[in-house]
Amino acid sequence: MRQTIKVIASAIFATQVWGLKAGSLEFPSVTNLPPTPVVANRQPLLATPFIALPLGSVRPRGWLLKQCQMQRDGLTGNAEMLYSDDIGTNNAWLGGTGNNWERGPYYFKGLVALAYTLNDAGLKHKAQKWMDWLLDHQGADGYIGPASNDDWWPRMIATCALKDYYEATGDSRVPAVLDNYFHYMQANLPSRPLSDWGRARAGDEMDVALWLYNRNGDTNLLTLVDLLRQQAYDWSGIYTSNNFVLYGKDFQPKHNVNVEEGLKMPAVYYQVSHQAGDKSAVWLGIDNLMRENALSFGINSGTEFISGDASIQGVELCAIVEAMLSLETAVRISGDPLLADRLETITFNALPAALANHIKGIQYYTVANNMIAVYGGHGFDEDYANGTLPGPYSGYPCCRYNFHVGWPKFIQNSWAATPDGGLALIAYGPTVVNAMAGGTQVQITEDTGYPFEEQVRLHFCVSNSVAFPLLLRIPGWCHNASITVNGQPLSDIQSGSFFQIKRLWSNDDTVVINLPMCIQTLPGPSRAVAINRGPLVYSLRIGEKWMVRTPDPRGQGFDEFEVHPTTPWNYALQLDPANPDTSLTFTNLGAMPSDPFDPAHPSVGLLAQARQLPDWTIGWRGTQAFEPPVSPVASTSPMENVLLVPFGSQHMRLSWFPYLGIPSPTTGSFAENFDPSWCARWTTFGGNWLARNGSLSTVPASPNGAKALAMATAFTNFTYEGDVSVGPEGNAGLIFRVSKPDIGSDAYCGYYIGINAGSSQLELGYANNGWHEIANVPMSFAANKFYHLKVRALGPRLKIFVDHADRPALDVQDDHFSTGMLGVRDFCIDHDQSLSSYSNLIAKEIQTDLN
Repeated sequence: MRQTIKVIASAIFATQVWGLKAGSLEFPSVTNLPPTPVVANRQPLLATPFIALPLGSVRPRGWLLKQCQMQRDGLTGNAEMLYSDDIGTNNAWLGGTGNNWERGPYYFKGLVALAYTLNDAGLKHKAQKWMDWLLDHQGADGYIGPASNDDWWPRMIATCALKDYYEATGDSRVPAVLDNYFHYMQANLPSRPLSDWGRARAGDEMDVALWLYNRNGDTNLLTLVDLLRQQAYDWSGIYTSNNFVLYGKDFQPKHNVNVEEGLKMPAVYYQVSHQAGDKSAVWLGIDNLMRENALSFGINSGTEFISGDASIQGVELCAIVEAMLSLETAVRISGDPLLADRLETITFNALPAALANHIKGIQYYTVANNMIAVYGGHGFDEDYANGTLPGPYSGYPCCRYNFHVGWPKFIQNSWAATPDGGLALIAYGPTVVNAMAGGTQVQITEDTGYPFEEQVRLHFCVSNSVAFPLLLRIPGWCHNASITVNGQPLSDIQSGSFFQIKRLWSNDDTVVINLPMCIQTLPGPSRAVAINRGPLVYSLRIGEKWMVRTPDPRGQGFDEFEVHPTTPWNYALQLDPANPDTSLTFTNLGAMPSDPFDPAHPSVGLLAQARQLPDWTIGWRGTQAFEPPVSPVASTSPMENVLLVPFGSQHMRLSWFPYLGIPSPTTGSFAENFDPSWCARWTTFGGNWLARNGSLSTVPASPNGAKALAMATAFTNFTYEGDVSVGPEGNAGLIFRVSKPDIGSDAYCGYYIGINAGSSQLELGYANNGWHEIANVPMSFAANKFYHLKVRALGPRLKIFVDHADRPALDVQDDHFSTGMLGVRDFCIDHDQSLSSYSNLIAKEIQTDLN
């Protein structure tokens, strides 16, 4: 289990001024506190280690301010013009007859958060009309929102926005409107229960209901929370059991935005249940998701369903911001500093990577290895031809409305209050916090370029000396952190903990936190590695050519682009994965820019040496690269110096790196029992996969079929056998001598032997980015029953045996492919969600054919 909050008391140090005075650093003047106070949990709720500060308590500075300003001047400030058909004056959430579902609430939730984080009058004005309509048009029965749509789900977003708006403004209408609406919910949920998206995302509403309970003490709200929990998906059980793929016949628990949004529900309900299982479900869920579906940049894949760990898989922008919100909530409730480590990794890598062109565009899917961004399909379960193109209309419309909340809520939740009157710094970045501490208004200015520098400097502004505890997160990746107060060093600082400084604070006090960042690697598909330094993930710097595909008709720069590489990308690094700092050198690339994610001005980098791999090319579809060759890999290309830059600073990315060495493929023999570590040996291409009781299964979900490959295997003459079952439609079986795999059942080179229950035949053929039949034999196969298939391949001769028969069912000659990987494949678009399954896979090299 993960290490939970660890508080270390320090001595009280005499006041000394460290370095420059606050005035000489041009810190912001003290601003007014938000009009609403910090409110802790009432009994019987669990007392949490941290308490949320009201929206507006924390303001951005430095590069964080620049991100918010670009968002204001880009998509957020211009959204109602760009997307007028959806969120213009005719939107149903403004009383019109237009869109009445999630798009308006998604947008105004982020608009409110950004407006009051920036304290921007123009954005506040935009937000006010949405809030006024919502607050002034409540039904007599408590109903809120458009009468034309009674779905519970968009109202969950709206109540979150009302909560934030109240904290920032103190508008007295909000508590009464929320109270009336929650009574309406409690009265109507028994006859009109949660369904679909509301059932998946009820944790959001539970969080707001508990927020209101802490302010008015109405125990009916606790009853409502219990009712919501009963009607919602059992996220605690799903995360704990890794049961995303087979939860009844529902697609919601494997839809990745739901998965990331649902992650907060066990933590939220833990405040009510006090059950350890709800608390532990958060990390168990993360572990299960990342073990089987990890992307290089700190989040699991989802295109849109959970989609494995291939380097050419990605994640939806909605899932990125929802993962951030869930982690922010879970850290506050659990006090776990390692959840904040994960929050920073996603925030500093995935979020900026999905925002483009000075936040005048988004990309719907962010892909780990993204070598080209052109219009066309990728083979994802939910495919959009412009899903990786930067622009205001990338992919499905949800993300263009939902992303606005990402930066401002991260800023708000980077600080928190503590139950004993203190403050906690949870996630680092340039901010200034104004809050009550020790009964006095305190301003602390966080002066830093983190995560692009290792030092954080806190400068205190108080009218009178005041005693209160300050908690500072020490990341789990940092093993030799140091802290000084007014120049005096503190001791007993431990990684993966919150370090407490409890003292009498005076004006101009300064705390300096040094967080040395070491270079680390994360293993990935094809034995490739991702490279981290502190919370930043690094990718190869690739030249980019941005070409306008769809120009902004208004001429305001809201164009859609295709992006092509202008420099080589197919490199393998000279690297010892166990000791990466011996091969990579950190470098500052110049003065800290205002926007460190600007592709033209990266602020930091890693110097490396690498060789090109000429056979590693763009894949069959032309929209993505092939998977990296299995590491270690040999190359005779010249050694070159290359530069790695932060993941979020480019659109072209290589972030799963192969590395150089003596190739060591799996030969001779191979056996797979699909234990929990199976995903370290296999890469999946499409489909929704799970391993249970020694079997690997995939649920039919992809219109392109699916396959899984043991990427490190390399067999020429061999026997390969295993047990295979298939549903009543489609086919499933073994693939061998495979090379050049891409997403899709037949996007590879190699052979396939399989069973087809629907057409009652044994099928043999080969793929060369398309299916070619060699032979088939009429044979009766029952659906969902295991049959034993065995291939005996010696040169061009292929013998196929079924159910341990002595005589082959097929004996053919074919010389298309002589060597390659082993795997499994299916093509079963089956709406009853029957499985294709594989077990007891065994392969052995042979020298002669004795049969």
